[in-house]
Parts: sequence; C-alpha cells; structure tokens
Amino acid sequence: MARRVLSGSLASWTRIGLTVLVQIGLVPLYLSHWSLAQYGCWLVVLAATAFVNVLSLAHHNVVGNRMLQVPRGDGAGLGRLLSAALPYSLGLGLLELLVLAGLGALGALAALFTAPEALPPGLMNEALASLLLVSGAIWLGVSTSGLYGRLASALGHFARGAWWGVAVQAVGGLAPATAVLLGAGVWRTACALAGAHLAINLLYQADLWRLARRHGVHLQAPDWALGWRNLRASTLLGLSYACGLLRQQGLRVLVGGLLGVGAAVAFTTLRTASNLSLQGIATVTDPVFPEFMGFLRERQQAAIVGTFAFLWLTLVFLLGPALVVLQALAPTLFAWWTHGKLAFDAPVFAGFSIALLLFAIARPADAILLGQNRLRTQLALAAFAALATVLGVLALDGRLGLLGIAGVLVAVELAVMALTVSRAAAWLGTQGLAWPSALFRVAFAQALVCAAGMAWIAAHPGDGAAAVSASMAVSALLFAGFVMQLPPAHRAWLAQRLGRLSARLRGQDRGTA
Repeated sequence: MARRVLSGSLASWTRIGLTVLVQIGLVPLYLSHWSLAQYGCWLVVLAATAFVNVLSLAHHNVVGNRMLQVPRGDGAGLGRLLSAALPYSLGLGLLELLVLAGLGALGALAALFTAPEALPPGLMNEALASLLLVSGAIWLGVSTSGLYGRLASALGHFARGAWWGVAVQAVGGLAPATAVLLGAGVWRTACALAGAHLAINLLYQADLWRLARRHGVHLQAPDWALGWRNLRASTLLGLSYACGLLRQQGLRVLVGGLLGVGAAVAFTTLRTASNLSLQGIATVTDPVFPEFMGFLRERQQAAIVGTFAFLWLTLVFLLGPALVVLQALAPTLFAWWTHGKLAFDAPVFAGFSIALLLFAIARPADAILLGQNRLRTQLALAAFAALATVLGVLALDGRLGLLGIAGVLVAVELAVMALTVSRAAAWLGTQGLAWPSALFRVAFAQALVCAAGMAWIAAHPGDGAAAVSASMAVSALLFAGFVMQLPPAHRAWLAQRLGRLSARLRGQDRGTA
C-alpha cells in the first residue's frame, strides 16, 4: 500500500507542478504572442469546458465509487458496471455538447467572452468555435477513458491512472503553448489542443483496456436499468459540484459587486496560495482513497483507524505548521510575486488558511460519504455551504471588507466540518464500526493551535519567529499525544519503521566515514 500511495502522491504532485507551470509560467508566452483580448478568450474557453462537463464528472465518480465497492477479483461485477455506464456516459456527454451548441446558436455564449461589440467579430467567432471544438474533443476523449481511469483505481492501479493523468495534463499544456509559439491564433491553438487531447486519451484508453482484460474485466451487454440508476444518482452529485462552483465563482462576483474590482483582484490573488494547498491535500487523499474504501467494505476497524491516523498526520500535523510558516513568510513572498502592485492583507490571508485547515481535517469524513455514495447528504452539505456563504457575505453588505468575508468562510467551513464528521460517524456506527474520536480530538486541537499561531502572526507581524517556534513546540507535544492514542499495533509498526530508517541512516554514516 505504501508504495502505491507514494507513487500516486508523486504523480499528483507532478500534476500540481504542471498546473503551476501552465497557470503562471506560460502566461508570458501567451501575452508576448497574443493580444490581451485573445488571451482572455482562451482563458474563458478553458474555464467553460470544465463547467460544461460537470454532470459527466459526477457520473464517472458515482460509477467509480460503485466499482470500489465490488470485492477484489470480481472481474465480472466490474465489467457489468463498466458496460452499463459506457452508453450513458457517451449519451450524457453528447447532450452536454448539444446544449452548448444550442446556446451558441442562440447567441447566449457571447456573454461569456464580453459584449460582442467589445471584440472584433472574427475573434468572437473564433472563440465560440474553439469552445465547441475543445468541448467536443473532451467528450470523445473522456467519455470512455474517464470510466476506465476509475476502473484502474478499483483494480488497485491508482498510480497508473494518476501518471496517465500527468501525461494528459502535460500534453494539454504543451500542445497549445507550442501552437502559440509557432504563431497560431485562438482557433488553430484550439485545433492543436483538441488533436493532442484525442491522441493522448486514445493511448490512455488502449493501455487501461489491456489492463482491464488482464484482470478479467470484459465488456458485456449493457444493463440499462443499472446504468440508468447510476446516472440518476449522479445528478445529485452533479448538483453538489454545481453548488461548489457557485460557492467559488459566485463569491468572486459578490466581492466585486460589494467591494469593487480592486478588492475582487486582491481576493482572488490571496486565495491562490490556498488553492494550490488544496491541490496538495488531494495528493494525499486521492491515492489512499481506493485502499480506504476497501477497508470500509471489509469492515477492517484497525486498518480504518490506521488510515485516519495517516491522513490526519499528513493533513493536519504537517500541513498545519507549514501554513504557520507560510503566514510568517507570506508578506515577503507576496510582494515579490505581485511586484508590489497589490498590498498584502495578513488577517485575510490567515482567514483563508484557517478555512483550508478546517477543510483538511474533514477530508477523511468526506471521503467516507463520497465513497459510499451518500449523495443526498453530499448535496445537502454543498447546498448549505453555498447558501450560508452567499447569505453571510450579503448580510455583511461590504462591512469589514475582505476580513469580514474571510470570517464568513471560516465560520461556514467550521459548520460544514462539524456536519460532515457527524454524518460520517453516524454511518460508521450503522456498519458496526467506530469513529476514532480520540484521534480526532487531538487532530482538532492541533488545527486550533495552528490557527491561533496564524492569527497571532497576522495581528503581530513582528512576532513571526516567536509564534512559529511556539506553534512548533505545542505541535510536537500534540503529535506525541496523537501517537499515544494509536492502538499498540500501530505504534509498534511506527516504531519499527522509524528504527529501520534510523539504522539505514547510521549505516550510511558509517559508509561515508
């Protein structure tokens, strides 16, 4: 398990690096070859394609979670799920594409780019055609390979699928950049991206198809009733994703309307670090997810507790102190990154980081709800989070500025964490399993310590070094308490691993000497 988790995490971190390269490193390339209007249109094309496919993403995730519930070695059961899902996946993707084309024919998509008179007619037509082309390529490429990627996780090959994801992202970033470097406009760049996307997904599909056959997973006559049940269930998850998008994108619109464009730019920029850290959280949880679902399926209480411990050690005891250090260094880093054009707001940044830490501590509980397809619960939580965020910001009506909005985010994230944990614990109870309450209390105390450290640094920037040192000292004590709460078998395993590491290091020292 450890080797698979390490490989999967490495793949996920590689994807983060590619994301940073594409979002930050390639910006000068685009702006040096394109006008600002062309680049803005391209960004809208990329963002809109992600939103268009939200229902397909939900369908794939629901089917993937069903696959994780199939006992290991049951190739026929996995083949039945895959065969039932494929025609619905193709049909749903086609429906999304037709809706997009219909909106384009009615002129509704023009508002995504700006008013038609603000763009040259030729560029507007290029942008609309590019959006349809890239969306069509995604439909053809992902409708099948997305399901096979979930199948790879169910077969115990998460890392293999993750590395293919790295390849897909690398091609998706390099193909359009190369086209721009060669002088292509928006339309030709879209053609390059679409062709490269189809080619890499064809290779991806072929590799995972061979992997499936090797594990005895073969296509069958579709079970239309099973496929329809999974598709219908996925609409709830799709609505949950839509609520999440509303919470993220809608909040930016509210900030701009209440506080002005300058505040919206500052809000988005300050949250960028949190968004990168959010992807870092996924690099820990995603590789563990298939194994975790197997432990839940087989009712392995000890393994479940061990997984909780691993996740909280990495997400809270490592991420928490790292965020405290980042809070101390952020003023300098932010000034360098923005070239001094934006003022750094330390309390707001601390609020975003605290909300992220609360999000992280609830990830194991959220994984349980997601893996067991508790779709109504997920929709209710997502709707509550979106509604509470919007109403909280509207109630402030611009009072307290960005600091008030950060306070709303922290309060909502705290409430969502409590609700998520309570629902996950209740589900475990119905299965004869126990929520690791002692470990959770220590992990939550660690989150509070780190939150206090960030808040103190934000209020007293000159005490950054002292606050970091104090947070680290208390974190070390809590870490010791956390380890002592582990069952004896887990403590012995941890001591054994540390002993082996120590012996290996001593051996290396003797060899060097």
